[in-house]
Amino acid sequence: MNDLQIEYFLASARNLSFSKAAQELFVSQPAVSRQVIALEEELGCPLFERRNKGILLTGNGKLFYDFFEEYKTSLNNLKMRAQLSMENKNRIIRLGVMNNSNISHILIPLQEIFYRRFPDVKLEVNSYEPRKAVEALQAGKEDVVLTIEPKVLNIDGIASEIITELPRVLLYHKKTQQKNPGKELTPNDFKGEAFLTVSDEEFDYVTDLIRGFCRPYGFVPKVQLVHSTDAMILGVQCGLGVAISDIWCRALDNASFGYLELDSSHQVNLLWKNDKDDPALRAFVALLREMVSVKNSP
Repeated sequence: MNDLQIEYFLASARNLSFSKAAQELFVSQPAVSRQVIALEEELGCPLFERRNKGILLTGNGKLFYDFFEEYKTSLNNLKMRAQLSMENKNRIIRLGVMNNSNISHILIPLQEIFYRRFPDVKLEVNSYEPRKAVEALQAGKEDVVLTIEPKVLNIDGIASEIITELPRVLLYHKKTQQKNPGKELTPNDFKGEAFLTVSDEEFDYVTDLIRGFCRPYGFVPKVQLVHSTDAMILGVQCGLGVAISDIWCRALDNASFGYLELDSSHQVNLLWKNDKDDPALRAFVALLREMVSVKNSP
């Protein structure tokens, strides 16, 4: 038997007519009859009672109809799973994060869980300036983004939510501590330093943010713009100034840097392609949300 015979038999059984089955399948009535007869001969029993006014399923015909319907459904499901498996072998979920962020404490345990469920899906991590990460997501270069950029709501085709708050830190070169041995430093000790920050189209907006961070400590900082987060971190490492970052900053693991935790924090936004038909992406987003919550809980 073959799939064509089964398809013709099922159509005939649904319509209880060879001619109506032929119309449904866009073939001739004799073609349908021939295929059904060939199937009956192979199975060794009649599937239909032929009557002057039409056809009826025999008892065996009803049994084979249920069997072939279940077979067809199971086969289609298996084909879909096989196709999804082949697609997953070439599937990469791309995550965009902020430049100089260290999220290894989140991604390493996340991968162990994710790869157990989706062993053929690969993960890729890229880094951007906060606003550039959102642009990369909109352009289709990334599937998921973590960013502190606040202007991310109501983007077509993109889902977003605030998933955590990161305490801000004042990042400095440890030579400052060497000049003040035994003294516990405070933010006020850096009021004479240049506060390096990444340039933005809205200069006043960035400057006002830095001033707002320093206002509770009683001074107005001197803001110096640089072109990237990398340049900002490099400037601090070279003793050219200080910077305000957060506890995910990779520089905190570098022995040449010191930092003070400030009495403020900024929100981290999770953004992803709003694709309800992508189970791997949905699972990754759910795991990332959970891991960030666990790793940053008090």
